[in-house]
Amino acid sequence: MDALTGARRRIEEEINALDDSLLSAADAIAGNEGQIISVRQLRLYESYAHQVTQRIRERQGALKKCEETIVLKRQELIEAMRAVKALEQLRARFEERFRRERDREEQKFTDEIGRRKFTDPEAWKKIPR
Repeated sequence: MDALTGARRRIEEEINALDDSLLSAADAIAGNEGQIISVRQLRLYESYAHQVTQRIRERQGALKKCEETIVLKRQELIEAMRAVKALEQLRARFEERFRRERDREEQKFTDEIGRRKFTDPEAWKKIPR
């Protein structure tokens, strides 16, 4: 999950850097206000802007896929956490059942000891120790 979040962060940083690059190129062209700009410079800027815009779209597509993967992994994590909780509850129920059964057996044993002690003094000697 951390790797996906880190990848998303890197893609967002790339997109921001490309945006900044595009804006700085536009500012450079706009900074020549009042000056004559050659057709060659405009075509270079247009070509650069097109390439950067295309790269931004590609990175946005990658960002969307990364976010979809994050959503899927988050859902898988939630399901896994639910499964773990269900297993923990099941284990707790089995432990409780085991404790009740053990207590019942101990109670039977102590009842048998008490019964033998008071009803048959000879049986008292036969109790396993």
